[in-house]
Amino acid sequence: MFPRIAYRLVTDRLELRCWHPKDAAELLDVVARSKPALEIFLPWARLEPTTLEQKIELLRGMRGRFDLGQDFAYGVFLRSTGEIVGGNGLMPRIGPAGLEIGYWTATAHAGKGYCTEGSAVLAHHALVTLGVDRVEIHCEPQNGPSNAIPKKLGFEKEGVLRRRYPFADNDLRDTVIWTLFRSQLPRADKVNWARYEAFDCADRKLL
Repeated sequence: MFPRIAYRLVTDRLELRCWHPKDAAELLDVVARSKPALEIFLPWARLEPTTLEQKIELLRGMRGRFDLGQDFAYGVFLRSTGEIVGGNGLMPRIGPAGLEIGYWTATAHAGKGYCTEGSAVLAHHALVTLGVDRVEIHCEPQNGPSNAIPKKLGFEKEGVLRRRYPFADNDLRDTVIWTLFRSQLPRADKVNWARYEAFDCADRKLL
């Protein structure tokens, strides 16, 4: 359990917050428009487009798991307009004392640094406020833009696990593991000096 988990994180350009069912209609549209790019590396995108009711139930489930401390999926929104630009997340599936960061960007907003900005904030929040020992990012070797993010943030490339990532059916893909330990924060400038405000489930300021 992570009692100090942020439900909302605010940077200069972005707001990361726990998904809400009211986001379903816009998310449905954003994902449908981004499907050709997303489905290359994200198995869930191959099932798109879903119905609005399915998307509402998906977001209800995400919120439920967030409240239970099982998984932390954030929508990423532009502060200036409230527009959805992608998703970020902290996933406690890599064993004790660690959290994995995941992300995707809407095609219309690719190349603007939103995933890098959001992931820097989540890495700092995980290592400093939540006190985990390490954060990881997992990417396919062929996904150049995705691998560029942990490299920019000062993560170290641990290696490539071959045929470990169950993509779809019997398709097992290679995975690159990038890691940042709390002890390495002083040399990871983009994470160590990430500028943001964090708020809990009652919108009380954590940082």
